[in-house]
Amino acid sequence: MLSEHQIRSLLQKYQVGLKREFGQTFLLNKQIARTIVKHANIMPSDTVLEIGPGLGVLTSILIRTGAKIILIEIEPGLVRALRDIFENAENLKIIQGDALEVELPDASKIVSNLPYNVASQITFRLLSEMYFQCAVLMYQKEFADRLIANPGDSEFSRVSVNFQYQAIAEKIMGVKADEFYPVPAVDSTVLKIKQRKSGPKAKDDDIFHALVRGIFSYPNKYLRNALGIWLRNLGEPRQLADKILNQMDERLSETRPRSLKLSQIVGLADVLFELQQEGIIGSLKEE
Repeated sequence: MLSEHQIRSLLQKYQVGLKREFGQTFLLNKQIARTIVKHANIMPSDTVLEIGPGLGVLTSILIRTGAKIILIEIEPGLVRALRDIFENAENLKIIQGDALEVELPDASKIVSNLPYNVASQITFRLLSEMYFQCAVLMYQKEFADRLIANPGDSEFSRVSVNFQYQAIAEKIMGVKADEFYPVPAVDSTVLKIKQRKSGPKAKDDDIFHALVRGIFSYPNKYLRNALGIWLRNLGEPRQLADKILNQMDERLSETRPRSLKLSQIVGLADVLFELQQEGIIGSLKEE
């Protein structure tokens, strides 16, 4: 495991200036790295994707599993460092580029300490563009709390709904900020994520996501009001909210969006789908 002094020396050698916009930090605790990799249950037959490997703390452990390891690293200096550090690794491929823009490779598993500033965008890209058995990912604690929040929790939000519509996750461990160099302002959380194969599924994904965007713009209003304001913004009669809610459990009208279960949101989306099919409502895209 690299010490703070060794990290600083390598960064200087490869002319890497830490960039706040990349959210770059380096894990110092090798036991934490081992625990992260352990929970991915990697076999030699796997292909493992790591995004933002930095100086290879996780990479060094991943390589020893015998699996094929693919790295995506945006910083040219870190790419040079990784190529030198792992020059003898025959099961390693390094892609230099932005994980939000490069073509994502096929991989059975994903193991990463994601850059905090783009963790949300990367997560949803992985879920929508890849098929994988599991992902073990480290996040800023506050963001991880939102991903796994339950209806009614203060952290439950649009992000929670959109994530849980596509995935299930369990918390593996918390990681204190002082386990990194440089020390970030917040603690971290490691989650194990699997893509959801069963459970509530809307008849139309676009309508589902439009509904979530619409009502979670007003998370603390009663659902009747949140739905009505959203519909009015779309040019539809606000009173249409009552017609929609009348086809659901009437008690939902006095429920706040952040207290809705995923199945209830899917039910609302399906009512909207049927009304659109009948020509009662038009496009659900805001101008």
